[in-house]
Amino acid sequence: MPPHLILPLPTSARLADILAFHGRDPESPSERVDGDTLHKATRLGGRPVRLQLRLTSPQAEVRVAGAKVRKADEPELLRQATRLLALEGDAAAFEAKHRTHPELGPLLRHRPGLRIPQTATVFEALVWAILGQQVNLPFAFKLRQRVIRLAGEAAGDGLVAHPTAEALAALDPDAFAPLQLSRAKAACLVRTAQAVVSGQLPVEGLPQLAAADVVARLTALKGIGPWTAQYVLLRGCGHLDGLPLGDSALATAAQRVWGLEARPTGPELERLMEPFRPWRSLATYHLWASLKDAPA
Repeated sequence: MPPHLILPLPTSARLADILAFHGRDPESPSERVDGDTLHKATRLGGRPVRLQLRLTSPQAEVRVAGAKVRKADEPELLRQATRLLALEGDAAAFEAKHRTHPELGPLLRHRPGLRIPQTATVFEALVWAILGQQVNLPFAFKLRQRVIRLAGEAAGDGLVAHPTAEALAALDPDAFAPLQLSRAKAACLVRTAQAVVSGQLPVEGLPQLAAADVVARLTALKGIGPWTAQYVLLRGCGHLDGLPLGDSALATAAQRVWGLEARPTGPELERLMEPFRPWRSLATYHLWASLKDAPA
């Protein structure tokens, strides 16, 4: 099967980090990493397909399995591949300015060119952020696996495409009880999906809004707080100045990097991150990455 797209990769692209991020949950039903290739179940033109993204510097080969790609699907295919491969949000200016920063500088020199991979769609990031509220990462992975298997759609080769907003909006919150979702989290998930379906929340258009407007749109929905909104800003919208205050891993990383006696409070962390405007998303990602030898 010949590639449908061939995308040039930046010379600074950290291919191993991109693959490690997408493969960080080995039990995920919607993505799988095999060597230099990411297999991602998604949708094109409303149909479940499997993207096969083979990363071989200096290019990525993008193939589509499971359905024929129509001409009208090509812009969405390009958009999703660009997001998954972190081809936007150049980090060069951020690194040039802060490379010698006493605390963050060593992290930038250790992982030059680090960029933030996005989810295939903004809605996928929003669902992940809701599921990840106030739980540890392994349990968040489990919740995501269960929700995808409950409401997703088979894309072939054992992979399942992430649920659509329509699929989640049609469920009763009680349907999530066997998955160990709290009643409040299940209600928030369904309510948010219904807001997307009704047009109240134009989720895929959020990246075109200013950061403050994205946060305001999201936090206007019951059950979505600042951390969730900021996470979507960073991972779903690709905004370079997101700051998910209240994130436990971010506070732990900041404590270690700045050599603090205790984890910083929200205001303290905001003060520490202030010098990195308008690239606080990138600073956040480097701090997350510093906790282990792989992307956060």
